[in-house]
Amino acid sequence: MTTAQPLAPLPAWLREVDIALAANPQILISGNLRDYILLPRPKPAPAQLADVVEALHAVLATAGHTALIAFDPVDGPRVLMDDAHSSAAKIVRGAQSAEGALGVLSVLLREVVGADRPCCLIIDGASRLVPDSDFSIAEMHRVLIIAEKLMNTARRHPVAGPHRTQLYNTVFWLVDQENDLPHWLIGAEAARVVSIPAPGLGQRRDAVSTLVSSLPEVPERGTPARDALIDRYARQTSGLTLRSIREINRLAIDRRIAAADIEDAIRMFRVGVPDNPWQDMALKERIRRGTELLGVKVLGQPAAIRKSVDILIRSSMGLTGAHTASSGARPQGVLFFAGPTGVGKTELAKSIAELVFGRAEAFLRFDMSEFSAEQAEARLIGAPPGYIGHNSGGELTNAVRQQPFQLILFDEIEKAHPRILDKFLQILEDGRLTDGNGSTVFFSETLLVFTSNLGVYRTDEQGRRVPVVARGSPYPVVESTIRAAVADHFIKEIGRPEILNRIGDNVVVFDFISAETAARLVPMFVGNVTDRVRAHTGVSVTVDEKVHRTLLDVALTRLDFGGRGVAATVESLLVNPLARALFDLAPKVTDVVVTALVESDEGWTALLG
Repeated sequence: MTTAQPLAPLPAWLREVDIALAANPQILISGNLRDYILLPRPKPAPAQLADVVEALHAVLATAGHTALIAFDPVDGPRVLMDDAHSSAAKIVRGAQSAEGALGVLSVLLREVVGADRPCCLIIDGASRLVPDSDFSIAEMHRVLIIAEKLMNTARRHPVAGPHRTQLYNTVFWLVDQENDLPHWLIGAEAARVVSIPAPGLGQRRDAVSTLVSSLPEVPERGTPARDALIDRYARQTSGLTLRSIREINRLAIDRRIAAADIEDAIRMFRVGVPDNPWQDMALKERIRRGTELLGVKVLGQPAAIRKSVDILIRSSMGLTGAHTASSGARPQGVLFFAGPTGVGKTELAKSIAELVFGRAEAFLRFDMSEFSAEQAEARLIGAPPGYIGHNSGGELTNAVRQQPFQLILFDEIEKAHPRILDKFLQILEDGRLTDGNGSTVFFSETLLVFTSNLGVYRTDEQGRRVPVVARGSPYPVVESTIRAAVADHFIKEIGRPEILNRIGDNVVVFDFISAETAARLVPMFVGNVTDRVRAHTGVSVTVDEKVHRTLLDVALTRLDFGGRGVAATVESLLVNPLARALFDLAPKVTDVVVTALVESDEGWTALLG
């Protein structure tokens, strides 16, 4: 680790540390702290994966330092480098006689910074020195004020390295977040704050290049197939750390997953499920019949069903977001259902969940009208640390963590607070979300469905709700009007065009319920009623054709409410009167015929024959 290396290929944050050695006696490092760092080595050797302490060790050795101590709250101090005078070892021996971890740290700070020879100190796990970063604890407060004084009185020493000036005996604080230390320390002019970013595509590709040789059935080095594998592997791990990539590699080796199937190892690592329903041949057969199967459940929406099935076909072929660099992390499918109320948007979402996952319970619904306030975000992802209920997690993140293969419906999305909508940007782009506790939840195996009534009605100057597009208009007119309204809402009204961009062309517009569809819905709802009566009472009910005509005539006057208007008609005209009639029925009667529905001042009455 002490061999000098050129600094240019190092990550930017390490080069920033190198610059700060001559200017800042104390450096606070946060961000992607527990990840591996890629350290370059002389060609043709691949880059080395090192932890943050090892990376700092390398930079300090390159700068010419020869004495380095690391301290953490669990193991205390240890010597990483020592000079010919055993400066570091002497400091550690002297500190170990102090009482408690904070006492040891106090001595280390004084002895390292005040040493008359070059020596540096890395305080690892500084966020764990006291519970909840409570700076008021006497011992911790003493450590911090010692650090502050030493920072302001630190002296430089000559170091035999590439720097053209003397260097400080630098103290490094490794913290989870900047505010884990008080502002009067980290905000001081002499302090430097350095953040370690998440690895970009180039770093992931370099890491994969060092690891891919160990995978089963890996292509030969220098072949186009190997280069393509490295590129695909790196792109599919968007949003993951280098440490996670290394664990994916080990998982692939453990499970004997061939290099060509590295996506399976990535998926297993993300969601912890060995089976992939999206690659099930039975699913492909169900999707092949999707238009037919969904058309039985949702009537009068052939265009919406066709487009939805096309999106499912794309997902089953693994082509979701295939045009993007981070396609492997995105949700399997995204649909934005828009159109009038009561036309089957929610029903189609439920039917798709059953079609894809083979079970009706693979369906999770959020009514976004309940998230109109910004603080409602905590319900979705959980409260942040320090707030009531932060250990409980969020309803959305908990559900996806427990069951990654499901359809999630966000109903009436336009009613959610715009700041809550921002959370969907990360889900739609990266397929992941960080909950209130800082844990990452992956949405890469989910189907996301949004519903909206945008573009159907508007409020006039008198405050009345009036239709924007008339029922009975040709479907192309309905579709273009509603699409334009959806675009205006996200771009002009709430200023979130980026959400619309990520939804893309997945807006599925539903048509109004037609008279023909109502004529099919009435007997379907009536059949549901008679089936329920038979199951609960044992009475077989036959409904006369004349009753069907009465129901349809009234239902046609309520089509502004879509299928719900038809269902409400059947309930008020048939279900309620039939329930009263059956309630008074003689116990031994097992067959009845509803011959007519009669309206009076007291409401509707069912005549039984």
